[in-house]
Amino acid sequence: MGMPVGRWVRKMLFISGLALVVVLAQDGDSVPPRGKQGRIHIATNPPNATAYLGGENLGVTPIDTPFQTGRHTLTVILNGEELIRQRVNIWPDSTTVIEKGLVMPYGSLKITTDPIKCNCIVYIDSLDVGSTQGAPLTINNIRSGSRAIRIVDGKRSKEYNVMIFGEKTAELFVDLKGE
Repeated sequence: MGMPVGRWVRKMLFISGLALVVVLAQDGDSVPPRGKQGRIHIATNPPNATAYLGGENLGVTPIDTPFQTGRHTLTVILNGEELIRQRVNIWPDSTTVIEKGLVMPYGSLKITTDPIKCNCIVYIDSLDVGSTQGAPLTINNIRSGSRAIRIVDGKRSKEYNVMIFGEKTAELFVDLKGE
């Protein structure tokens, strides 16, 4: 016995004699019955993340275990970071499979200046994070998202918005000679 197939709910509108189909909602989100037994299989890359289902600690991934049917919240934590929080349905006599790649929400930024030998102070979101000291500077463990970067060389200052992606290194080239 598998998971029920969702039905599309449609409404017909008639405008100037033409029929227009409007999709209002998908009925594939029905709640499984409670009080029965199903299974859940959770695999993550990398493995060894801690998984909680309905607040119950299932252990570390990969996991394949029986679980009570119904709608539950799945939480997956790796290195203290909550990387997944989603609702899952456990159906009677079937296995719900969750396979996810986990990406830590921190990235890096490499800053190179021209001239390379300048000693620029670097600010990320108004916080002083160091200086180039005459060489390229790489800053690690920056929270993912759009970050305001300010480079200060004496009286000169340049500002940039840089998008940081989890587990990736963004690069910023700062031309200070063109002023």
